[in-house]
Amino acid sequence: MTTLHEAIVSTLVKEIASGAYPPGAVLPKEMALASTYGVSRTAAREAMQKLRSLGMIEVRRRKGATVLPRNEWHLLDPDVLGPAVQHVTDLSFYQSLLEARLAIEPRAAELAAQRATHHDLARISAALDRMAQEAHGTRGAGWPDADLCFHSAIIEASGNWVFKQLIVTVQAALDSSIRLTGSRQTSVETALEQHRNVYDAIRRRQPTEAQAAMTWLLHSTRRDFEELERNWSTSPTDPSATGGTRRQRKPD
Repeated sequence: MTTLHEAIVSTLVKEIASGAYPPGAVLPKEMALASTYGVSRTAAREAMQKLRSLGMIEVRRRKGATVLPRNEWHLLDPDVLGPAVQHVTDLSFYQSLLEARLAIEPRAAELAAQRATHHDLARISAALDRMAQEAHGTRGAGWPDADLCFHSAIIEASGNWVFKQLIVTVQAALDSSIRLTGSRQTSVETALEQHRNVYDAIRRRQPTEAQAAMTWLLHSTRRDFEELERNWSTSPTDPSATGGTRRQRKPD
């Protein structure tokens, strides 16, 4: 159950990430927040403390709560990363997420080829089957969830607890690739084949092949971003103007 202060935090994080409260802006004081949201002053204070712990605000006496620059935010916290992916518009942010995937997922695939259990393989295969069911010339509505399940299952199969903690980063990167690249993404047939190559290498216990197949798959996404970057000047504040699609859900 979401507490009152968590509901306030969620709203304010989205408003800060969207730029409604840009860096340097002063948030309403506790009394004003309590009145606006119909909560106690204690709940409003707890919300401010949470925003502070997320690195989004700085609280000073007499000055109040001031929004900090994005480079101060704890972006890997799910409470922050989700809204940030929906609103940040500079490509360097998304490129960093993709670079993180390139650092994590090929190694995870390599380890999965060595460590995956029958249950792990069944999960990866089931996700791939779901992707295939959504591949009808274009990516169906269920493709993003199936894609996320595929990549998450491989990370789980790696047996590396650190990688497992970074699944939220992969999720955000997948979401951004869908939202920004849109129609510029690799064809669904090619994408499905690339994912199948990763699974086949893991199933056949070929670590080197699995790593190479995952690297190739992710470089395909990178090429989508590079094409987008070449056209970014069309409308740098609106990804959809360059072929991307805005999405309200969580990721591909």
